[in-house]
Amino acid sequence: MMTVFLICLLVGCVVGVLAGLFGIGGGLVIVPVLVYLLPMVGVPDHLLMSVALGSSFATIIITGGASAYNHYKVGNVDWSALRLFAPASMMATYIASFFVSYLPKEIASRIFAVMVVYLAIKMMLSVKMIAGNKPFTDKSALVGGSLIGIASSFAGIGGGSFIVPFLNARGYEMKKAIGSSSFCGMLLAFSGSLSYMVSGWDNTEMPDWSLGSVYLPAVLGITLTSAFTTKFGVMLASQLPVAKLKKAFAIFLLMIACKMILS
Repeated sequence: MMTVFLICLLVGCVVGVLAGLFGIGGGLVIVPVLVYLLPMVGVPDHLLMSVALGSSFATIIITGGASAYNHYKVGNVDWSALRLFAPASMMATYIASFFVSYLPKEIASRIFAVMVVYLAIKMMLSVKMIAGNKPFTDKSALVGGSLIGIASSFAGIGGGSFIVPFLNARGYEMKKAIGSSSFCGMLLAFSGSLSYMVSGWDNTEMPDWSLGSVYLPAVLGITLTSAFTTKFGVMLASQLPVAKLKKAFAIFLLMIACKMILS
């Protein structure tokens, strides 16, 4: 357990820097790393994806919560946007995560890989978003929130990569879209991690220090360091060619996805 905890401290450092540098959540990195590490603490092969996804969601509650609070303090959270959107995404994430937790590892890992490919390609294109004028109706909030919750449950992410463009296309300026997304992502992650906890609660194959399908030492290790290294990523963003680095990181993600698909 101690070896995995120490490695997760290092993973948290990397995740924090990437979050500050590229503005991404850590799930795309955390999940593949945990799939590799968790066998070291006795997580059986058929539970690897469930525990990796559940633990990834648990880390986002903490890191996303800090981001959401900062956005809230400067008035970047639009509560009207979250009135129906947030409950819909939370419910969809909870139900879909419960379903994903019972999928065979091979299927769950391939679906995750497909999601990574989509997000990596999107990152490579790096299209600058301009506020659109699509109507933000109760129906679009419920449908959009549900679909984003389902997609996020397969990738163990807070959904910012989906929520921000969704809100932006419906007339929300970028800072409001990002702030509202951070708050919704925290709630979505809470719902996802809770679902994985419940689905794995009575599983006797899980190692000590687990809450259902969430492995607490990994969550603690990652969040302890990621919370402090985000600021270094922000500093690097003003000094490095972020656009080129983003494309290189996207290619790295594509390589990870291909390995998961082929393995």
